[in-house]
Amino acid sequence: MFRPARAFLLSGAGLLCLAVAQPAEAFVPIATANQVTNTKNGRNESPAVDTAGRVVVFVSNSDHVAGVLNAPGGAFDHDGSGNAFTSAGATHPDPVCTNCTSVDDSSGNLYIWRAKKKQSDPANSMRQLTFSSTGGFDANRFPDVDSKGQWLAWDSDRDQTGGNADENREIFLMEIDSGTITQVTSTTGGGGSANQRASISDRGSVVAFTSTRDFAAVATCKRPDGTTACGNGDNNSEVMLYDRAAGTLTQVTSTTGDGASANTLAHVSSDGAFVAFQSVASFGGALTGGVTCSKMGGGACANDGNSEILLYDLELRTLTQITDTIAQSGCNGAGSSEWAEASKKAKYLVFESTCEDQLNPTGCGACDNNDEIFLVDLKKAEIAQLTISDAGWNRVPRLSATGSTIAFESNRDYMNLNNSHNETLFILKRSSTKAVAGLTNRSQVEEDDDLELAGTTQNPKTQLTTIQFNGGFPAQERIAVSGNGRFVAFESSKNVGNHEIWLVDKNKCTHGLPDCQ
Repeated sequence: MFRPARAFLLSGAGLLCLAVAQPAEAFVPIATANQVTNTKNGRNESPAVDTAGRVVVFVSNSDHVAGVLNAPGGAFDHDGSGNAFTSAGATHPDPVCTNCTSVDDSSGNLYIWRAKKKQSDPANSMRQLTFSSTGGFDANRFPDVDSKGQWLAWDSDRDQTGGNADENREIFLMEIDSGTITQVTSTTGGGGSANQRASISDRGSVVAFTSTRDFAAVATCKRPDGTTACGNGDNNSEVMLYDRAAGTLTQVTSTTGDGASANTLAHVSSDGAFVAFQSVASFGGALTGGVTCSKMGGGACANDGNSEILLYDLELRTLTQITDTIAQSGCNGAGSSEWAEASKKAKYLVFESTCEDQLNPTGCGACDNNDEIFLVDLKKAEIAQLTISDAGWNRVPRLSATGSTIAFESNRDYMNLNNSHNETLFILKRSSTKAVAGLTNRSQVEEDDDLELAGTTQNPKTQLTTIQFNGGFPAQERIAVSGNGRFVAFESSKNVGNHEIWLVDKNKCTHGLPDCQ
C-alpha cells in the first residue's frame, strides 16, 4: 500500500514541499542546511561537530572579521560586491568573531562556532583557536572534536608550543575552553606523513592517529602489553594511541614495509574502546606486544597487499581482520577497502570498498567494482552492502557513535533524489542487516536505474535523507556526523560562491509543517 511522502527541495525561491509517491514507511526528505560561516574569500573546510550540534570546529584561511557580515533575514553579500541575495534554504547565524585575526591570512587555522555557550561566549559566536601565520592552508589539518565540544585533536606542522622546531607534522590536543595546547607527539623527520589524522574519543580520553616515526626511545610509549618498548625502525606507518589522563602512548601495530600506506586512517570509537583502520600489511605472522589477530569469520589473519579493514580491541588486545579480499582487477592496492569507522562498543562498522564482487557476490548488482558503502555487524559477523550502483562512486562513509546514522558522498541517483548524478550527500538510517520478507537489506539503497540489474526490489522501509546541493563540494573527506546521528556538518560553495561550512539538523524542517520530520 502506498501513501504520499513529502520530499523537500532546495530552490532559488526557497523551500518547497512536494508530494511524492513512495512506499509506506519510506522516509525521503531533503534536509535544510544552515550556513555556519559567511566569508567572501579563502576556504572553510574539514568541519567536526559535537553531539548536541552546538559546536562546529573547522579549518579556514578566511578573514572572519571583514568576512562576516550581519545580515538579518539571510541576505548574504558573499563577494563584497554589495549585491546581497538569499541562499536557498539557508539561515545564517550572523556570528561574531571575538578574537579573530584582523587581516586575511594564507595559513589554515582552526576556528570554533558555538550555537550557545553558558560561559563567556554568546550564542552564535566564532573564535579563532590557532594563530599560525605560515605553513599554507595545511598548517593545521583535520580537526576532530569530542562529544561535549570540550577537547580538540588535530595535526599540524607548526610550532604550536615551542616543541616542533623542525616543523614536521605532529599531533596536538587542545582543551577548548582554556585554549591550553598539549603537544602529543614530539618527533623529528617524516615531514607531512610523520604523525597525522588524529581521531578523538568522547571526553577526549583517547586519541588515535598514525605515525611513521620511531618511538623506541620514548619511555612513555609501550606496546599493548604495557612492557614491550615501542619501535618502528623502517619508518612505515603504524597505528598509535594516546591516553590523555596517563599521558602515555601505545603502539598498536608493528609491521614492516609498505611505507606510508602500511596502516592508515585510524578511527577510535566514541567510547575509546576500539580502533578501526585500513592496512595493506600482513598480520599473519608472529605478533609482538601481546597482540593477537584473527579473521572475523575465523582463521589466521593474512593479506596479499590489498587494503583490508581491521579492528583493534584495546581491552582484549586483539586485532580482527574484517575484510578478506584477493587482489584482482578493480579490487587491489591501498584504496580497495578504506575509510573504516566503528560505533560505540564496535557494534557496527562502516567502510568504503571497490571489492563488492567478493564482499557481496550474490547481491552486488552489476558487480563492476565501483566504490560502494558497506556495513558490518560484528556480533553476527555479517557484512551488508548498503549502496548498489553500476557506475560512479559512493565514498567517505561517516558513522554516528550510536551506529544509527551513516552519511556518505555519492553521485548516484537514489529514490529519484539525484537524477543529474551530481555530487551530493546522503544520510541513511541504519536498520537490521537482515532481509525483510525476501526484500533487500533494510538499510540498503539501490540506484533507480539499476533495480533490474540488481535483481532485487528496493525495500520500502529504507530511510534515506539527502542534502540536495547537487554540486559545490570541492573534494572528499568533508563530512562530520554528530554522535547521535542528528547533525551533519559539511563544506560546500553551492549558492554562495565561497566554500562555506554548513550544518544540518536532519530532524527539523523549516517550512512550518508539523509533519515534516
